[in-house]
Amino acid sequence: MGTKHALLEVTAKLFSEHGWRGATTRRIAEAAGVNEVTLFRHFGSKEVLLRAAIEHSTAIAPATALPTEPGRLREEISIWARVIHAHVVQQGPMIRGCLAEFEEHPELAPVSCDGPMRAMQEMVRYLTRARELGMIGTSASLEGATVMLMNAVFLDAITRDVVPTCNAMSAENAVEVFVDLILRALSAQEAV
Repeated sequence: MGTKHALLEVTAKLFSEHGWRGATTRRIAEAAGVNEVTLFRHFGSKEVLLRAAIEHSTAIAPATALPTEPGRLREEISIWARVIHAHVVQQGPMIRGCLAEFEEHPELAPVSCDGPMRAMQEMVRYLTRARELGMIGTSASLEGATVMLMNAVFLDAITRDVVPTCNAMSAENAVEVFVDLILRALSAQEAV
């Protein structure tokens, strides 16, 4: 692992644990085993480093891509939703840290929301194609269905480790229930 990557990983961890103020450049440099000069040589400022670490940590992996041509809606959407759920669970501390800092650092919102916005656009594209193919009904909002699914997956994933009593279902079962509800709302042929 290179110095730049190590700095991103350490910064993400320290930001998750200590927030914007607590993730000092001195603390980051010490944890990464470099001096502050090296940190600034790679990133220029604490702000740039924190933004890069947040972007690096919150980006949703390309594995979330849906097929160009919808085939098995339930299976494909379920895989997509499980990948997003797992990502949110894994990055939960970072995401909660970002949410806590949005008011004081609104510039973090576009950075931390970029991956989810791309995932949302991907789902809307996929559902639009499914509608064109006659696989789902024509009356429901594709954007609304996507937001509902993403919000349900996100809320389940982000609260699973901090409020376990809110999760009566296993993560996998919860995702399947969310996907089923969305497919029914979209009048998908598979849901009938």
